[in-house]
Amino acid sequence: MRRMYSERVKTALSVLRGLELDAAILFDPAAQYYFIGHDSFAGVNTPQALILSPRLSRPRMVIWTADAAMLPADGAGLDLRRYQFGVDSPADALAEVLAAHFPPGARFGWDAQSAALNHALACDIIAATGSSLVDISAPIARLRVFKTAEEIAAMHKAGKMVEHGLAALCHVARHGVTERTIANEIEAALRRAGSDYWAVPVEMASGERAHHVHGTPTDRALRWGDLLHVEFGAVHRRYHAVGLQTLAIGKPDQKAAWLYDVAQRCLSAGLAVARPGIPAAEIEAPALDILRAEGLPDSFAMRFGYSVGIGYPPTWLEPFGITRINSDPVYPGMAFVLHASLLDEANSLGVVVGGTYAMSDEGLVQLAGAGDCDLLCTDTDPA
Repeated sequence: MRRMYSERVKTALSVLRGLELDAAILFDPAAQYYFIGHDSFAGVNTPQALILSPRLSRPRMVIWTADAAMLPADGAGLDLRRYQFGVDSPADALAEVLAAHFPPGARFGWDAQSAALNHALACDIIAATGSSLVDISAPIARLRVFKTAEEIAAMHKAGKMVEHGLAALCHVARHGVTERTIANEIEAALRRAGSDYWAVPVEMASGERAHHVHGTPTDRALRWGDLLHVEFGAVHRRYHAVGLQTLAIGKPDQKAAWLYDVAQRCLSAGLAVARPGIPAAEIEAPALDILRAEGLPDSFAMRFGYSVGIGYPPTWLEPFGITRINSDPVYPGMAFVLHASLLDEANSLGVVVGGTYAMSDEGLVQLAGAGDCDLLCTDTDPA
């Protein structure tokens, strides 16, 4: 393994010692990529478990035979237990490894919140091992929140790809064009710019669907006066940068323009106070003041922000949230999406304003997204 990965494994082992655990059993593809460079989306369907422990001279891995060839340097630096999917039980394979290397009564942690560890698999593992496992999803995932300069550089490169996607959006979003056509142009632009596959589908909704904050593209054709909002990711070496923008097709009505203005001011207020060392809650606080002043208390549809980095389906989110209940400070090396999302279900309106940012020693650096720009009207209503 590269030295960077070895140092990351050592950090994980220190977490285990602090929790008085004998081993970590990690199913999450993002964790496997972070610690050993294993790049595979298949773990959500074909279980693969990375085992880190102070008791082991090097990490072990229970891996689907067909994916073993994808390990960096053919798995050098790892001990492998291969299994044949559809023939062997991955739970039994894991139990075999644990029995061979750990004494009875050993305490294990696992990433129980990973989508790669479903309920049925978890039940099989508990039955096969006879162990009661501790959820260590948060402390293990938190190690990824602080990015190295190399990781930030990868996100910068992904951010450049996002610009191509946003340019395609603004070019093609016109009266009569369908949401799926727009999504197709965005995705094609991202691929042409060099993006790898993204962790979640393009989020898009327009018109009477605009309050569907996590809608996906349909055959709906854009109409005059529509609001259209999008959110999508571009990827370099599995690191995501997320682009967001809301557009108007022709001139929006007064209510829609006002809602966008409020969201833009909310984002701007949060960006203005963000600095190294500030508690996360204080970044959202000025936006909440604006909402109260506008008669929209507690109307944010989504968190004001969340950390982002390595991503595999079905999510690109990391565990650090920019929310009113998080008093933990934001430090240099963190990268996150900051956005203001306002929904008016009664009037079928919805806006999302934001982008991807990194905290440096000097303050925020924008990596991707339209940010706190004015509402762009991409077409001219002949009326």
